[in-house]
Amino acid sequence: MSEKKYEFFGEDPNFPTKLITFVVLIGAFFGYLNETLLNVALTNLMHEFAIDKTTVQWMATGFLLVMGAFTPLTANIIQWFTTRTMLLVTLITFVVGTLICAFAPNFPVLLTGRFIQAVSAAFTVPILFNTILLIYPPNRRGTIIGFITMMFMVAPAIGPTLSGIIVDHFGWRYLFLLTVPFILLSIALALIFLKVNLQPITKPKIDCLSVLLSILGLGGLVYSTSNFAMLGLPLFSAIFIGSVTLVVWFTKRQFQLETPLIDLSVFRVKQYRYAMLILATLMFVFIGTELIMPMYLQQVVLLSGTVTGLILLPGSVVQAFLSPVMGNQLDKRGARPIVVPGAMILVSTFVLMLTFFGVNSPSWLLTLVFMLLPISMAMILVSETHGLNVLPKEMYPHGTAIISTINPIAGAIGAAFFVGVTHIGETLYHTQEVTDETPRLAMMFGVQLAFGIAVVMGLFVLYTANKLRKE
Repeated sequence: MSEKKYEFFGEDPNFPTKLITFVVLIGAFFGYLNETLLNVALTNLMHEFAIDKTTVQWMATGFLLVMGAFTPLTANIIQWFTTRTMLLVTLITFVVGTLICAFAPNFPVLLTGRFIQAVSAAFTVPILFNTILLIYPPNRRGTIIGFITMMFMVAPAIGPTLSGIIVDHFGWRYLFLLTVPFILLSIALALIFLKVNLQPITKPKIDCLSVLLSILGLGGLVYSTSNFAMLGLPLFSAIFIGSVTLVVWFTKRQFQLETPLIDLSVFRVKQYRYAMLILATLMFVFIGTELIMPMYLQQVVLLSGTVTGLILLPGSVVQAFLSPVMGNQLDKRGARPIVVPGAMILVSTFVLMLTFFGVNSPSWLLTLVFMLLPISMAMILVSETHGLNVLPKEMYPHGTAIISTINPIAGAIGAAFFVGVTHIGETLYHTQEVTDETPRLAMMFGVQLAFGIAVVMGLFVLYTANKLRKE
């Protein structure tokens, strides 16, 4: 169908560009959707299977742990099989895991199905981004990745609402059953239309020790940071330090191997390195802030859950719609003119939060200021596409695998860090007269300490953004 005279498959007028993009997007979308789809049903699962809160949390924590641990493996594995085979196996694996969950007679079987889903999800996102890089030329990627980012923003946002409706009217098993037809549609379309292999098959050697270090090290990082409060400081410290040690060992080993599991030499490409520094810092601070904001709104300002949701919602909606716009601007103007103003807005947002957020801040002010944060994120996130654009084709699988690994780990560590900083701030707060307002004031002090650190991190993003150059 497609001749090799075209550098990118999307330049071939006979290639079904939109259809293939749609096929790979379905799998990735439902992978993201499944991260939050089940959260509303956790209470139902506790009652049905007679399990406690700590046990049921493995439905969420375990999914992230497995996904984060297996993502680095994708860089080499997707070079062993044709794009069609890789996509089909990934989607079929997702269906198998989903059906196991839907018909699970007990919690261990349900958790097994959930882990199988997570393995599939670990592959869907790198496959999606690798496919985009091979289909679209650099001057068109910003728009399409911006649209995909919009879809990924919508997935976690609609997940709890959609699952609440399904659980109330049909039961939690339908959360799994209703996704199956969409995945089967994607499988059918891949069988019919995906005739061309996009990724060259090189069958690189897979180092088993690196696989083990990746799973244990990265999995341990996600687990320890996601369960900081539950583990307690001694156990958290032991798992976290042990995981970091394994990750350092994994990193050193990659530079020693002739065929690394994940080629970290991509970081020698300056623009990619700057983009990843920006991305990791952004995810760290954004996820951390998104976690402490509801705590601040409900425990300090004393707002209801409904009002809290309404304050946070406009920002998510604006970010979703801004993402394709910013991606289009990236294609036209390059990254620096977008990321630098975005970083300025990020710093300004945290300065405004530090200055104006208090125990009696009005809802309209909270809404307007918080809305600036997702706007800045939509602008800064184009650095991700910029980083991928500067890589040579043979590095695409490794570049996308690194991005897919950075996102959950930086987010999980950021969430644990910001909660920890807020708690430290509470313990450091001292007042001579203890009143009913003291707990609120103490937490406000902790939140302000977190915002102060966020300002510093925002300045680092701004500093790094100024190093971005169009190549």
